[in-house]
Amino acid sequence: MASKQVLAALLILCTVLSWLTVESSAYTEGLSTKTVTGSLGLQGGRGGGNVSEPPLFNVTLLISGSEGEEPNLQGLNVTVYDLNGTVVAYGLPNSTGHVKLRLPEGVYTASVNYGYRVVGRREINVTGSGFFTVNTWVYNLTVECIDLKGRLLADHVVYLYDQMIFYSLNNFTVVTNQTGRLVGWNKTRADGRTVFRGLWNGTYLVRVVGGKVIGEELIDVQKSEEFVITCNKTDMVLRFVTTSNNLLAGDPIPNVMVHVYDSEGNTVFKEYTNESGYVVRKGMYAGEYSIFAEWEGVEIWSGIIDVSGDEVIIECPVYRLTIRALDPSGNPIPNADVTIIRMIRRYRRYIREVISTYKTDEFGYVSLLLPQGRYEVHCAYGIYTGLVVLDLNYNSNVEVPCSINAGMWFSTFFVPLPLLVLIFILERRKLKKPLEMRRYRTMLNKLENLYENGLVEYRLYRKLREEYESKLMELGGREMR
Repeated sequence: MASKQVLAALLILCTVLSWLTVESSAYTEGLSTKTVTGSLGLQGGRGGGNVSEPPLFNVTLLISGSEGEEPNLQGLNVTVYDLNGTVVAYGLPNSTGHVKLRLPEGVYTASVNYGYRVVGRREINVTGSGFFTVNTWVYNLTVECIDLKGRLLADHVVYLYDQMIFYSLNNFTVVTNQTGRLVGWNKTRADGRTVFRGLWNGTYLVRVVGGKVIGEELIDVQKSEEFVITCNKTDMVLRFVTTSNNLLAGDPIPNVMVHVYDSEGNTVFKEYTNESGYVVRKGMYAGEYSIFAEWEGVEIWSGIIDVSGDEVIIECPVYRLTIRALDPSGNPIPNADVTIIRMIRRYRRYIREVISTYKTDEFGYVSLLLPQGRYEVHCAYGIYTGLVVLDLNYNSNVEVPCSINAGMWFSTFFVPLPLLVLIFILERRKLKKPLEMRRYRTMLNKLENLYENGLVEYRLYRKLREEYESKLMELGGREMR
């Protein structure tokens, strides 16, 4: 009986010493490791024989990356399972990635975890003290951003979101219709690329932002790779031309004020077309835009266009008007003044607005572009003037016959009239005196005849004669008979 008690005490002592040895080894290494073993039992069967404990071997695990990439050791833990799936040891890697354990002989599975995520696994066969490398599934992801025309996008922010959600080691899912956990963000370089290093295997959402989200892609990372994401950016190329009446392209319209609005009605930009009728704006988001085009004070086009990088040709109701000024003989009038007046109908009447003035060339021609509408065309040169009213609904050629200006007739005949009247009055005053003198002489002669014939008394004769002679003296003197 005493020998059995001694044997039991020795067995307990050996177990305690073995446990203290493992704990002391882990403490001296500065690691948080633990070895878990079951009851070793007794040799020789129940109630007799010598107690036998399996030997423990020093096992070192090196946590390494894959494809030459070094993992981030922060937050990693290592768990060792036996063939039955029972945890027999666990620990945390030190700053160099080493984990030191003491394990009995056998086949085990070493699992490297980041939280509930398994990021590395290896089967190890322990037959003695040894060194084992456990590679983790850590990779680099290179993202290259291009626009719809294949050009590199520099200085754009790229966000990376983890799509894996782990509820336990054997219970995880990939999120849907959600952003996920932000892993990190980088800005693209001049070559349009950015690199995310040390990613665990799994599914990630790549989101590119350039003012707003212009690209999103889900990618399953199972190796280091380069990924090209095409972003929703391109060029807006608009060309404004006149309406074509035939198979030929319309004429470009310069100096069109183009108003561009986004789908929410916000002003994107305002710009004039160049001499070729183009408006070009780089780095635009692809999609629909509202366009309002104004030219010569008139809205010539409005509508919605889809910007996808291709040139958009916009035909506007603008037509070419060719004017020829002709004199009354049908000959062209060079260097004549041509005035274009727009007639705008408002409330049953037309409002006249002068647009511009031109000069005819040596052949009497003027050619210009005008928006659709009603116009007055005035031609003037010297004494000639002409007027034509037309409705411009297509490319037109118009001849303006000129006649002598009515104002010239007025100037020719009515301006000298006051002068003629004045001359007539002055001349009439000059002719009045001789006529008066002639009249009094005639009256004096008649008086003499009457007196000689005894038809007038001397007293009356004398009075009238003195009166007639005094009048003649006033008018210039009496002529001697």
